[in-house]
Amino acid sequence: MKSHTGIYALLTLVFLSSTCFAQNAPAKETWSPELHVSVYDYAKVSPELLAAAEMQVHRIFRQAGVETVWRNCSENIQPAGCHVIGSTYFVLKILPRAMGAEVRDRADVLGTATLDEKGLGYYGYVFYDRIQRMSEERRLASTLLGHVFAHEIGHLVLRSNSHSISGIMSGRWAGEELRTISEGAMFFMPHESKVLRDRLLSVALKPARPFVVETPVGIGNGK
Repeated sequence: MKSHTGIYALLTLVFLSSTCFAQNAPAKETWSPELHVSVYDYAKVSPELLAAAEMQVHRIFRQAGVETVWRNCSENIQPAGCHVIGSTYFVLKILPRAMGAEVRDRADVLGTATLDEKGLGYYGYVFYDRIQRMSEERRLASTLLGHVFAHEIGHLVLRSNSHSISGIMSGRWAGEELRTISEGAMFFMPHESKVLRDRLLSVALKPARPFVVETPVGIGNGK
């Protein structure tokens, strides 16, 4: 049985405690583990905007002590690694709009990640129409898109559909959170950063063979 986890945004201002802004200190590892993400852009985001969003994710994960390797894939362009999923290889699909019944009627859902009953999952989805609308309203440009990317990838690596009370893995992004995002000051919490590093480092030390999947021709269920 699969569970679906999403990020929600409140358009009304919500005042949260000051603990919402406790941020992660730079990682101390001299060697940072790598995280591989294959991106399928079904929403036809401009290359410049997509590159800027990916740089946001790179910055957020580097703050947690993790390096990101991006592959922009499509039905016609398949860089090496696009077909691979595994403990350090994930797929992110940018959908034009929410399609799954669980999120289609929830206008505040910006994205989701699919996990099984053991917390394992390799696919994240973001809903570009909603992100674009909020980005225009809040003048966040590529920043919001990058943070939604990071949130959904975070669920996959952390292997959890739960949310934190603050930071990039918080479940509701209201006025204060969106302001923090605009300032480039939202990161993983320290304990989350440690889990990310430990999990990816353990895979690097005892690598499991990633596996190859068929090219995802369709856009998926988008739940």
